[in-house]
Amino acid sequence: MRRTDQARKYGEEDHVAAFAAWFEQRLTALGYDISSPRSGGRGRFASDAGVSNSTVSRILTGQSIPTPDVLATMAPHLRVSLGDLLVLAGKATREEIEQAAAPPPVFRSSTPEEAAEHLGIHDPDLVAFFVTMTKQMQTQQAERQSSTAVGDS
Repeated sequence: MRRTDQARKYGEEDHVAAFAAWFEQRLTALGYDISSPRSGGRGRFASDAGVSNSTVSRILTGQSIPTPDVLATMAPHLRVSLGDLLVLAGKATREEIEQAAAPPPVFRSSTPEEAAEHLGIHDPDLVAFFVTMTKQMQTQQAERQSSTAVGDS
């Protein structure tokens, strides 16, 4: 579900309020006294995390959710991963985080025999000719690259 779909489904205000409630519980669990604006916990967390006091206040009062760069700054101090924090803040979905974290697909070169198969060349004589031709082209390319590298030195 995309972020705009989340906003429509839950309502942006509900999401901001839910994040504010989570943030308050998290700060309390981490030992920050945020029972009142004068208790010092808000300012101490802001200082520890390198964000402004007003940012912490706006989150706790349900006025706004910080931008992803501010969330990235805060994540280690909240002892959560940036991915989890982005999901909690409604900036990304779990699926988007998992997709971004997935390693890129690994591609390997095909052998000449595999290439012939992929190209639909099935006749054994034609496959042998294709393999011979491909290997000769690979040899010529390697020689050209080698002579170019020697000329550059």
